[in-house]
Amino acid sequence: MQTIYLKKFGNVLVGRPNGQEAFNGIRPQLDPNLPVKIDFSDVLTVNPSWLDEFLTRLADFNHGKVELLPTHNASVRVALPVIAKERQDYTADIVKRAIKEMGLK
Repeated sequence: MQTIYLKKFGNVLVGRPNGQEAFNGIRPQLDPNLPVKIDFSDVLTVNPSWLDEFLTRLADFNHGKVELLPTHNASVRVALPVIAKERQDYTADIVKRAIKEMGLK
């Protein structure tokens, strides 16, 4: 199991291009055969575009073996349903699982 601490990309994560850049920066350190946990600790805000881009690339890279660790971060909790609503792929599955585990609607 690998854990990605999103705080390494900053505490304000916004914009699709920045999400792509973050994934491209961490990809060489990841093993596509191992599951990944995403930790939102110490992140102040993340917008749906950044999170969607980062998660989509990560999910495609390791075939959906991604777990979003529970968080009380309001921006994450608002972004997840937005992403889940618009997708029907690995990313949607990951996000829907997280929504259920966090008790979000």
